[in-house]
Amino acid sequence: MDENLINILDDFRKMKIDYDIERFKLMSYQLENLINEYESLTRIRQEIQEKYFAAIDNIKDNEIDMDIDYSRWEKVRLDEDSYWKEELDELSEMKYEIDEAIKLLKNGEIEKLLIEEEEKLTGDKVKK
Repeated sequence: MDENLINILDDFRKMKIDYDIERFKLMSYQLENLINEYESLTRIRQEIQEKYFAAIDNIKDNEIDMDIDYSRWEKVRLDEDSYWKEELDELSEMKYEIDEAIKLLKNGEIEKLLIEEEEKLTGDKVKK
């Protein structure tokens, strides 16, 4: 294969890999922010629940009768925790996969695979 064409393919491949790295870094960043927000959400939810029960205890200490369905609160909290944990696990898995892809792009593994495919398609050497 002509050396100029090899240089063009090499430049194009590097541009594509650099572009993919930046796209994946953006996805990883977005997922990291979302994961952090989920973690904040669970902390805030816990704080709200503690304040709620503290307020209820204060009302009861002041001998005001209230009908509180504690089992409903427990069910709602468990459901929320379960849903949020499931979503957080999915996001964490996506982030892990994207971060692994970034590593493969940066360490040259993807470039090697691309070169192999190009050589299969063309039947020629496409790398100097």
